[in-house]
This record gives sequence, C-alpha cells and structure tokens, in this order.
Amino acid sequence: MDKIVFFHMNQLGDLLFSLPVIKSAKQELNAKIYCVVNPALSPILISSGLVDGIIPKGGNFIRNIRKEKFDKAVLFSESPSSLISAYFSGIKERTGFETASLSFLLTRKVWRSGVPSLFNNAALGLAIGLKTIQSDYTGILSIPDGNLNSVKKWFEENNLDVLRTVAISVGASRKRQDKCLEENKWIEVIDILSDRGFDCVLSGACWERKFLIEIAEKCKTMPKLFTAENGVLDSGAFLKVCGLFVGTDSGAMHLAAAVGTKCVGVFGYTDPLQIGPAPLERHVIIKKDDISQVMPEDIVSKIIAQYGVC
Repeated sequence: MDKIVFFHMNQLGDLLFSLPVIKSAKQELNAKIYCVVNPALSPILISSGLVDGIIPKGGNFIRNIRKEKFDKAVLFSESPSSLISAYFSGIKERTGFETASLSFLLTRKVWRSGVPSLFNNAALGLAIGLKTIQSDYTGILSIPDGNLNSVKKWFEENNLDVLRTVAISVGASRKRQDKCLEENKWIEVIDILSDRGFDCVLSGACWERKFLIEIAEKCKTMPKLFTAENGVLDSGAFLKVCGLFVGTDSGAMHLAAAVGTKCVGVFGYTDPLQIGPAPLERHVIIKKDDISQVMPEDIVSKIIAQYGVC
C-alpha cells in the first residue's frame, strides 16, 4: 500500500481548496494519506475522516516526514521549505506547481493559472492519476456534534434567532488587509440590519477580538461577538448554524460555504470566478474593481433580497 503525503499552505481558504483532491485520493487510491499542515488547521483534516495521519509544521518536521517513508508527495504549497522538505525526505515522486521558485526539486510539474484555487489544486490531482475530483468543497468538512452543540447553546444564551442571524466577517488574514472594507461602512450595514430586526454577530479570529469590540461599540445597537476561542471547528460550527454569512474574500467566507451556509461575498481586486465561495452559483457576489467602491447599500440590498421585504 502506497503512502502519500500532501503539503498544505498555511491559510484556511487554501486548505479548504485542497479538500476535493484529498477526498478523491482517499476514494480512488489504495493508499495511506498523510498531511503536512499548520497545526491550527489540522482539526479540519482530522474531522473530515479523510486522512490517516497529520504531520504538524514546525520544529524538525523533516525528520517526521522521513521516518514515514512516503512513496509520493503532492505539494499544494509552493514554499521553498515545503519543496526542500519533500526532496530531503527522500520521497521519490514529488508533484507540485511549475511556478514554485524551487520547482527543479519536483519530479512532476503542473502549471498554475493565477492564485491558489480549487481549479489549480484539481490539476495536481489529475496529474497523480485521480479521475473524479469534486468541483467544490461543500459537504466534505464534518463538524463534530460537540462543537455544534456548544455553538447552539451560545445562540440560546444570547437569545439569537438562528434564521435571522447574520454572521458578519469584516477581516482577512494579516497579509491580506487590502481586501478589507472600511469599518465605517460595516458599522452602517450593522445599524441598518439591526433596525430591520436582524441579529448581527461580528465574527472573526481570536486575534481580531479587540478590533471587533471597537467596531461593535460604535454601532447604535451593539452586535454580539463570536471569536472561536476553541479553534477552527468552533468557527465552522458557528457559521453552519448562522442563517447567512456576509464578508470579504477570506478563509471565513470559504469556511461558511464549505459547511453549507449561503454567503454574500464582497470582492475588490480579487476574482470571484477564480476564488469565490463554491459553488459560486449558490452564493451572492458583490464585485467592484476596488473594495473602496463598495457602499453599505450594496451589501444591505443583497442581504434583504435573501429574506424578502423586511
């Protein structure tokens, strides 16, 4: 039985883009599947039930890779550390993107078109012989009952109507702050929605909590805050329970789509046709050439349309 190791990127959205390939590999190949991943994101893969082992990034993880004696490596990541690790771990077959700076360390190269995406990752899957790869990530991620029950209890304690709760994600990763909409516009969106009877919840990562509190305190009706103190699966559970997700191009948007929640995605320079919530036709997109061109009424009108006249 072959052993295959997948090298993942460090961001949540990028990890979710890899799930269809992992699922197909699990179903089609008679192989043991391992993943090299950011430790904070490993619960996503573990809960999916698709992997046989996790190798956390950090420390001397090359030694941990080498001792497993993998037959093949698939590199979603183009980072030099990933390619060097695969090479010096003695893995004979190494498939990755030709656009990687150290692509000469690969034994099979696939061209990457644009940014990391479901489409590009599927090309890697096809290159290793996979036949049928799901076109989106919906339905692959499994949220444990414990996380769901904890979130449902949080909703009850805060007297929130699930069907009228809008999860609002105003942030992006630390390296992608240029995707963000100005906070005064989000405040106006929250004020209008609150006046119309919606329950707004500002959601984000733990490191964003201070920023989210500052926004909430400026709103006429202070929204609730949800930051996943117990990790990414709590975020997934929260987004699954919510009636609607609203936010910019981010890992949170993709997580919401992956657990089946409808998204109103706000895009500036990034292309929703390439990296929008999937499947794109299920969601609502607001796209401007520059994120600063998006106005509060653009967002509110799309939200209202999902619920009818309020």
